[in-house]
This record gives sequence, C-alpha cells and structure tokens, in this order.
Amino acid sequence: MFKDILAMSFKNLAMNKMRTFLTTLGIIIGIASIIALITIGQGVTSSIIQQLSGLGGNRVTVSLTDTRVIPGFTEEDMRRFEELDHVAGVSPSLSSTKTLTLIPGETHSLYDRVYNSASRVIGIDNYYFDLSASPMLLSGREIFDYDVQNASHVCVLGYDVWKNLYGNYNPIGETVKIQNMDFTVVGILNKLVGLETTGNYSVLVPYTVAMRELQMGLVKKFDVVISDSDAVSLAVSQMSDLCAEIVGSTRGYSVSNQQEVMNIVVTITDLIMGMLAGIAAISLLVGGIGIMNMMLVSVSERTAEIGLRKALGAKPAVIMFQFIVEAVIISLLGGILGVALGITIAYLASLLIGYQFTFQASTVFLAVGFSAAVGLIFGILPARKASKLSPIDALRAQ
Repeated sequence: MFKDILAMSFKNLAMNKMRTFLTTLGIIIGIASIIALITIGQGVTSSIIQQLSGLGGNRVTVSLTDTRVIPGFTEEDMRRFEELDHVAGVSPSLSSTKTLTLIPGETHSLYDRVYNSASRVIGIDNYYFDLSASPMLLSGREIFDYDVQNASHVCVLGYDVWKNLYGNYNPIGETVKIQNMDFTVVGILNKLVGLETTGNYSVLVPYTVAMRELQMGLVKKFDVVISDSDAVSLAVSQMSDLCAEIVGSTRGYSVSNQQEVMNIVVTITDLIMGMLAGIAAISLLVGGIGIMNMMLVSVSERTAEIGLRKALGAKPAVIMFQFIVEAVIISLLGGILGVALGITIAYLASLLIGYQFTFQASTVFLAVGFSAAVGLIFGILPARKASKLSPIDALRAQ
C-alpha cells in the first residue's frame, strides 16, 4: 500500500510542476541559507582556532596598558620574568617606523638609485619564531639567541618587503641600512595570512638593537612561553604579582592567556552564527507555510477524488497519510536541493574570502531531517482536513 501511495504522491505533484517547484523553492532557500551560514561559520571558526592555536595555549601575553605609570619594561624586568617557575622564555616585541635605505653598488635591489623607504621595524628575540605552529621562514635563518645577546646587526625581511625591494632575488647576506646603520639580511619570512599579515610589511631585528641603537623605547608588550601547559594558571598568577611589583600598582598592565582569548573568540562566533542561522530558519518557516497553503489548495481541488476514494472504502487514515507523504516529499526534495546549493555557496565563499572550507556530514543530516519535519508539521492540517471530508459532501462538490 505504501508503494501505491508513494507512486500516487509523485504523480499528483508532477501534474502541477510549477506550483510544486514554487512551493519547494521556499524550502530550498531556507535550507541553503542555513547550510551556507553554518558551513561558513564552521570554516571561519576553524581558521580562527587554527591561527590562535598557532599562537599557543601555553603562551601568556604581558602588556602595559598605562604608560603614565611606567614608560615600559626594561631588559632587567624581562629577565625577572624569565626566572619565574615554569617559564621557558620571554619574547618581547616593540615596533616603530624607521627609514630603510638601499644604495646602488651595495645591494642587488630593484632600484638603480639610492632608495629610501619608511618601513615597520619590529624588535624581537629568538622565541618569536617558536610561537608559530607553521614554518615562518621562506629562506635563510631565524634571529638566534646570540644575535639578541650580542645585539647583532642582522635582520629578517617580511615577504612583501623582500618582493618590493629584491623581486625574486635571494638577498641573504646582502646589506640594508636602517636609520643609516648597516644590517645583514639573514632570512626572509613566508607570506603570512590571517591574523599576522602585518609581518609581511615588516623588518625583524633583535630587540636589544631596537632598544639600544634604534631608539625604539622600552618594551610595552611581550609574550611568555610556559614550559608546562598544566602550570599556565599558576604562571599567570605569578606574573600578575610580578607586574604589580614592577608597576607599583594593581592597574596599568594586563596578563592574558591565549587560551582565554581563543575561548572568547569561539563563543562570540558561535553566538553570531547561531543568530544568523536563526534568521535563516525564518525562511524555512515561510517555506513551511507555503507547503501548507499548497496542500490546502490541493485538498480543495481534489475534493471529488477524496470523496470517491472514501466511498470506495478508503479509510481516513489512508487519506491523511497520502497528503502527509506529498508534503514530506516536497520538503525532502527542497532539503536535498538546498543542501547542494548551500554547500556550493559555502565553497565559493571560502575561495573568495580565503577561509578554510570545513564541511560536516552531520550538518546535512540535520538540515534534511529538519526539512522533513517542516513538511510533516505543516502537512498535518491539510491532511486532517482531507481525511475528515464527508464522502457525500465531497461527491456532491463534483
């Protein structure tokens, strides 16, 4: 009997192709919107988590928020942080815009004359390269600990700085002038994406040189690498106490763990995507109402058919089941097409925006199940109306 009802349902829907398509369109749009938003949200969240994970859950950032209290952290201050328990190292960072000069005859740059450029110079130490989960260097070497200790005049060029100055030429061993001081190029950074793109336009030097010779001031912010991930909370507490001692106040500084930042970002993205998915679900509601309207019209048009079937002995439950099946078929068809459209939109968006395309099969099952539920819920009222028609009244309506 079920096969007969199924065949009859497809036949009835095929007889009104345009009406069936327009009704299905509401479900397609609703499911496609939900699938696209959820998939894009998962991809963006995954990309953010991956980038934040690269920063390290065992990384603690100490920053000065009020320079009126103290102008910055000194080298002695950072050594005190290095001496704390469970601290593997301290990675200070200070930046300033400096003049970078290339002179013909002293470099293989693209320029045939003295070239001056205002570049962002960042003072770092060797731990800077350990904080990234992916390889940072395209060519050459990192800034080593002895470079920091000896205040060596070495530098690592950001990807775009290298391209703008040298094209495809490998400048390792070449000399550039920063504030009229010679620096030897020892490395080139990979092209950075996501949260760290500013590094593409920067020149990295040992922070000791930045502080002592390039007059870039004291350190306002630095990262502390914790050797034991289980001791992060203890280390944060100890660093907060040390900051209060150095600053001489319980305010004017910040000590934050990257895991906390990661949790906050994930929570925010989940809330935003939940809100957007809720808005998209409204179109599903509209599509469900469209199904109900179409089925009510169908009941009115098929009154005589219903009366004849009931006169021949068809039970109300069978009539009701017939109309519910038709409503569910419309919803499932719209759900499947909506899933395909939503995945396509999400994939094209990933290519356009540049986030990581992430797709979970559970999203498809959820969307298709939800669309079937919409058809079932909104198909009940028309089905009940059809099943309760009196055979005599239905035949008389013919």
